Amino acid sequence: MIAWMVETCIATTLLMLLVLALRKPVREQFGPNIAYALWLLPVLRLLMPPLPGAWSFTEFLGGLNYAAEAPTTAASTQTIIDQALIQAQVDMAASATTTVSEASVVTVSGPSLLLIVGTIWAAGAIGFLLWHIVSHSRFCANLMRKAEVRRTVADGRVHVIETDAATGPLAFGIWRKYVAFPRDFADRYDPVERNLALAHELGHHLRGDLIANWIALVVLALHWFNPVAWRAFRAFRADQELACDALVLSGRAPALRHAYGRAIVKSAHGGAVSAACHLHTVNELKGRLKMLSKHNPKSRARVTTGIAGAAALTLAGLALTASGAGAVMTQADAPTPPAAPEAPAAPAAVAAVQAPETPAAPDTPKAPEGSAEKRVHRIVMVERKDKDGKEVKTETRVIRMKGDGKEFVWTGDMDIDVDVKSMKCGGSKDDAVKVETRDGDKRKVVICADRIEMRADAAEAKAKGAEALARRAQVFALASADMGKRHAMMGLKMARSSIEAQTELSAEQKAAALKGIDDAIRELETAEKD
Repeated sequence: MIAWMVETCIATTLLMLLVLALRKPVREQFGPNIAYALWLLPVLRLLMPPLPGAWSFTEFLGGLNYAAEAPTTAASTQTIIDQALIQAQVDMAASATTTVSEASVVTVSGPSLLLIVGTIWAAGAIGFLLWHIVSHSRFCANLMRKAEVRRTVADGRVHVIETDAATGPLAFGIWRKYVAFPRDFADRYDPVERNLALAHELGHHLRGDLIANWIALVVLALHWFNPVAWRAFRAFRADQELACDALVLSGRAPALRHAYGRAIVKSAHGGAVSAACHLHTVNELKGRLKMLSKHNPKSRARVTTGIAGAAALTLAGLALTASGAGAVMTQADAPTPPAAPEAPAAPAAVAAVQAPETPAAPDTPKAPEGSAEKRVHRIVMVERKDKDGKEVKTETRVIRMKGDGKEFVWTGDMDIDVDVKSMKCGGSKDDAVKVETRDGDKRKVVICADRIEMRADAAEAKAKGAEALARRAQVFALASADMGKRHAMMGLKMARSSIEAQTELSAEQKAAALKGIDDAIRELETAEKD
């Protein structure tokens, strides 16, 4: 998620720079409305989620994202384990001798750099938005407190007011729309200028420019630290006014441009609330008047070409700056590894742990007795007549077979027709693999080949699972044995160093103790080589 936010910030900044570079030539060739529409590009990129698959922009910024999300300090698992073992051995040696050698491990903890930067960014964005919301609310309340409603226009949807708090014509309000004029509006402006000024402010309401202003403020809040965003916001507001001028003057006589310019000059002032739409401020006065001096209407074909070009530019810009799904889950989002457990006190010597043998595969279970066929043999005397009509007595072996809930009797002299075939029966591996039916003296036996294959596959999967489990157990046992050897070796070396530092033991006592420790060390080294 952090990587996606960084990529989005960089991508929107690049797109703002692109619009800043293209807005003037686009306005001259295709009109101010097309130039104003280009500002949708960074907004759409800000709202675009990560897309599945790999995207070139994500790969291009991969190194930057990694550097931004990499922790400032890192310690490998082996280092943590070694530190814990050394600390345990020092504690063991201290308890066994009178000379105490203490070792301390200093852990520096604190908030990460990313957390600090993220907190500052979030505080700046929230503070920026709150300041604008509060100042805009106070500004509108001040306008309404000193206002006098003159009339309603646009089928009663827009209220026209006069107020002492307004320095010039302006539009405000999203849910309840207002156009405000100063008290001396009728004295300072002639009727033509008043109509053009009203048309300008109504154009802002008609185009939804006040909603666009709040969206732009949200984007600027997210980029409050970015000087490119501040420059882009001022250019966006200038393009908005130029587009509204074009809307007002479209279809009107060219002679009205002079009167419209006079209204703009009379309305020019220094301060402006960003969410409201003022007729004009001093900052963009020169550009507005320069545009009014040129009367160059654009043909329908050129406007259509400009719309198609702006749409193609938008799609290309979004595609080139899109974030891939790999930017969502990154190293910084991965869970923090648990702290190393406290190492237990090491014994004087630890015998090497032998890896457990791989468990043998279980024997194939015997089939339950009920599923096997039971045969009952007996000899009976059978009386029958031959071709001549004579009675003939013969001894016949009778075999009675029971299985699968069925019973079949064969007298030894019967001709039985058996039809056996193999086919796919469907179902699951737990169903019967042999299906037997009887049609008079004819037996039909179907062998379900697919069920036999399913049973074989299931048995093979169980065998592979048991083999993998055995391998994991063996690896774990070998690792445990290696850890035990290292632990024991470290304990013996620490004990040897402690005995050598003793001054209260005689030379014979030291030699005897050291000999026993050296023997144990050699045994461990021999075991490691084996």
